[in-house]
Amino acid sequence: MKQKVENKDNLINLVKDAIALLCEKNISEVVILSSYKISSVLNDNYGVDIRVDKIGRILSRLAKNNQLKRLKTNIPKYKLPISQLPMLKFPS
Repeated sequence: MKQKVENKDNLINLVKDAIALLCEKNISEVVILSSYKISSVLNDNYGVDIRVDKIGRILSRLAKNNQLKRLKTNIPKYKLPISQLPMLKFPS
């Protein structure tokens, strides 16, 4: 059964956990972050169904706060060096 998440702090913590999980399972030194990828990780690992546009807003603020490089694609994607993960500043 899928859960719905409404609390903003809980949503940010779930996105933080999903990014950490992506970095943990990645082989290379850089992770490409997108709202669809984070949504998929949350759905598969936590059984949480969050709208992609909500995740996208959090991801864009995260990228802006941490000056992550945006890839030139139609769907916003950002490069995150795994070494930068412990220093990420998440939006409040």
